[in-house]
Amino acid sequence: MKQRHILVSDDDPGVLDVIRIRLEAGGFTVTTAQDSYQALSLARSTKPDVMVLDINMPAGSGFSVQERIAEIPEIAQTPIIFITGEVGEKVDRDAMRRGAAAIVHKPFHVSELVDEIRTALGYWTPTPLGSSG
Repeated sequence: MKQRHILVSDDDPGVLDVIRIRLEAGGFTVTTAQDSYQALSLARSTKPDVMVLDINMPAGSGFSVQERIAEIPEIAQTPIIFITGEVGEKVDRDAMRRGAAAIVHKPFHVSELVDEIRTALGYWTPTPLGSSG
């Protein structure tokens, strides 16, 4: 099976490192971005299989990145998983209304995010019990 490419964008370098390390250990190729400008630029150049976007980032939100991506035909259909520290039904509704593949709330176990990525890719294998996330 082809190694799948995941773009992860979050303004917290620690969060990015944890996610990147876990995804790479799971066989994914990972590109990271720390703001919305970098995320959009990298999405255009790398054409990832799935994008994981933090909703609240400097220089624009994950929602604004998604809006711009929707205008680029070659990546417009890329599944997007939003991550957020926001709590409440409004943010969930906004994400789903925008066509999110999933929304994952912080703090989360990376295994939860991996499961959502696998689902978005069309194959789902639950993370083994006892795996740290």
